[in-house]
Amino acid sequence: MTALAARGATEAVGPAEGPDEAFVGQAAVLEGIHKSFGPVRALVDVSLELKRGEIRALVGENGAGKTTLMTILYGMLKPDQGHIGIWGRRVGSGWSPREAMRQGVGMLHQHFSLVPTHTVLENVLLPQLTWGALRPDWKKHRAALGKLCEEYGFQLRLDAPLRTLAVGQQQQVEILKLLYQGTRLLILDEPTSVLTPQQIDSLLNLLAILRRQGHTVVLITHKLPEAMSVADAITVLRGGRVIDTVARDSTTPEALARMMVNRDISGLDLEFESRPSAEGSAGKTVLAVRDLVVGGEGGRPAVDGVSLEVKRGEILGVAGVAGNGQMELAQAIVGLSQPSDGPVVMSGKDITRLDVRGRKNLGLGFIPEDRHEHAMFPEMSVRDNLTLERLEQPPLSRAGLVRTQECRRAAIEAMKEYDVRAMGPGVPTGTLSGGNQQKVVLARVLSGKPKVIVACQPTRGLDFAATRYVRERLWAASEEGVGILLISSELEELLTLSHRIVVMFRGRIVGEFKRGSFDIERIGLLMTGQGRTP
Repeated sequence: MTALAARGATEAVGPAEGPDEAFVGQAAVLEGIHKSFGPVRALVDVSLELKRGEIRALVGENGAGKTTLMTILYGMLKPDQGHIGIWGRRVGSGWSPREAMRQGVGMLHQHFSLVPTHTVLENVLLPQLTWGALRPDWKKHRAALGKLCEEYGFQLRLDAPLRTLAVGQQQQVEILKLLYQGTRLLILDEPTSVLTPQQIDSLLNLLAILRRQGHTVVLITHKLPEAMSVADAITVLRGGRVIDTVARDSTTPEALARMMVNRDISGLDLEFESRPSAEGSAGKTVLAVRDLVVGGEGGRPAVDGVSLEVKRGEILGVAGVAGNGQMELAQAIVGLSQPSDGPVVMSGKDITRLDVRGRKNLGLGFIPEDRHEHAMFPEMSVRDNLTLERLEQPPLSRAGLVRTQECRRAAIEAMKEYDVRAMGPGVPTGTLSGGNQQKVVLARVLSGKPKVIVACQPTRGLDFAATRYVRERLWAASEEGVGILLISSELEELLTLSHRIVVMFRGRIVGEFKRGSFDIERIGLLMTGQGRTP
């Protein structure tokens, strides 16, 4: 039994402003943590120690338990078993996010908890206002926050409404809020997923500063280069268990990846640099929009005069920070929304007035951003999800009647061809892993023999192997002549797959790059509205 376990169940953490000796040793300890959600064991006997003044990276595939473990530390979830210690003292049964914040523990979630209509200043002070404190001294807080912004290099106008800020600045507001309320143990959940390369560098530099000041930082990430660049130690989780904790200097990205997936990962990174560009090899334009305008909120266009072309066999990547019109562009192309101006043309035919089904019948495939909401029916079987869009076609139907055995046979063939791993075609699709769900979506789209595919975030939330598989199938489709419009927040994915990349900012295309002249720094600047293409 450890010292923490021996303290007894009733001893609670000390006050936030405790004596210095309370901070000697570990910043936090999680010991023997178990957590299940129904039959799913999310965490199994997990133990973790976090040192004061260190940056600890938590890495692992989706579903490994990283976020679940940290939400337990933050008090949002209760463990089924186990002990938690903060600053050397055990927490009591009343551990909650409010108590965690009082003890200097803060968490930056993937989805920000900010109020768009409030100013930066109001958002930072929101926890104090929410807890029913006395009316704040605005002048005092403004001066203190101004100094804090200067200290950490935050270019924030405290009176600016949050909705006027870019995503990277909104993240700074979240961090500022946590630091201002006295956070000393900062948990960041996939903080770079919405940032440009320059913003990622700034964030990692900030974490290094916080470490020098004595803060403890936990970085939840699936991006191994980020973990290797800034963490002191890296903890690998797999299947709800801690596999190992290693010092950064004693490991490699390859070794970490092997621990994450429990198999050889050689060849998981596809090499497309040596493959020929599709530009000029076929030449025929299969998809085009000209001066496309799509309405947005507040009377401002979400898509503002966009013109682009996708050629046969070409992958055209669309880069941009989320919320700059990429999804609205995709929806207008596939028929989920109508543009207010500009045509959508497919293989020379104006399809602007066609509905979604009409566009599919012409060979337009669509991989939506949210597979759970828009790409499949989780409660329906794998068979039904694979065959639903082809039920009116032979051999799946005859004389208006669905042929059940043919549907089952077609589903089994698709499962084999696209490596969909399930107990059988009759299981609910929602019970499959994220990677296998996406394979179902991919199989349905590709089996329709599309001429054009609009793919939105096709590998979001997937593990190494599933990501590789999806990318391979998209590339193979392009080599068979399919034109692909690839919208992704993963710049690495765009650089890997695209023949050309266009950058969107505030609804407009602000730059274009050809394969062989991709410039990640310039692309990153354009994503924030800076710089111009050469």
